[in-house]
Amino acid sequence: MTVLIVGGAHQGKAALVGVLYPTLPLVENLHMRVREELAAGRDPMALLDSLRGHAVTCDEVGCGVVPIDRADEAYREAVGRLCCVLAAEADAVIRVTAGIPQYIKGDKPCT
Repeated sequence: MTVLIVGGAHQGKAALVGVLYPTLPLVENLHMRVREELAAGRDPMALLDSLRGHAVTCDEVGCGVVPIDRADEAYREAVGRLCCVLAAEADAVIRVTAGIPQYIKGDKPCT
């Protein structure tokens, strides 16, 4: 099972994983891993295989003002594109705001 959990910073994404999907391995802060891949000159889409079968958290970085800096704009686009592909493949996609989950794809697991 693959689960993608998105939301703003410090909204309780990882805590929610612990409650809803305690047996799934957790990959936190996908947005930071994308930044590291870009800084190393690697394609962030190569992370996709390592994310399957995990609960993945990612901060929403695409909202707000578009950055003037091309590198920041490319980073935001890379995060968005990777999340789109991961969401299409995921069994569940959840958006978290203030610790409250909104199920975008998939059903709420039995806890």
